[in-house]
Amino acid sequence: MKRRLLPYFLYLLLPFLTLACTQKMTTTASKPQTGQQVIEAMYRHWENKWYPNFAFDQRAIFYKDDQVSREETWQEIYSYPANLHIRFDGFETGNGVIYNQDTVYTFKEGQLMNKQYSIHPLVLLSFDVYFYDPAATIRKAEELNFDLSQLTEANWKGRAAYVVGTTDPNDQSRSQFWVDKEHLYVLRILTNNKGVARDVEMNNYQEIEGNMVATEIVFKNDGQLFLREEYYNISFPEKIDPNWFDPKQFSTTNWK
Repeated sequence: MKRRLLPYFLYLLLPFLTLACTQKMTTTASKPQTGQQVIEAMYRHWENKWYPNFAFDQRAIFYKDDQVSREETWQEIYSYPANLHIRFDGFETGNGVIYNQDTVYTFKEGQLMNKQYSIHPLVLLSFDVYFYDPAATIRKAEELNFDLSQLTEANWKGRAAYVVGTTDPNDQSRSQFWVDKEHLYVLRILTNNKGVARDVEMNNYQEIEGNMVATEIVFKNDGQLFLREEYYNISFPEKIDPNWFDPKQFSTTNWK
């Protein structure tokens, strides 16, 4: 009897062993292995759930030598895809910028001062990534010099994160972005442009009207604190006027 009991016992366990192995294989297979797969996971997780329109006021607190040098109040509005309008210190100053389809227009006292091609990393990885087909986000991220073949993991302020763009999270010389492993939203973006290493933190995520919002953004240039943004008066407009992102309409635009 004893010689027959062991095979019979294993026979009873076989379905459970098979299920456990299958679950482990599925978990391993679903874990991103490249930056491209992280972007695809971000899109799948938040598809039809992220907010296409976003408006807010912000305190822009500038620093020099770790001391506050000045403060301003800005008004901003975003609309998918790749549209962002920022007014510096109120609409009446005529100072601000418009990002429209990867072109940035800079205004001073209501006059267009500059126009140039520019993909905004924060707009791409904080908003557009959840709406674009992942192939479009991947193409733009590569254009921003993120090496999507490089991927590692690290902790950021107590959160487990995917680090895309490097295999060494301590190497800040490489452009990279950090993505919360659980919630799949961006936590940090590091870029290197024209000799300036910029480190941007997306902090204090809060759920507002059912939407996840980073309510504080911190900018560092070459390791020095440069700007801290605090968001308030946050809203998610159902309708957006396309003219608000038309450079020709800058002087007459006011969404308040």
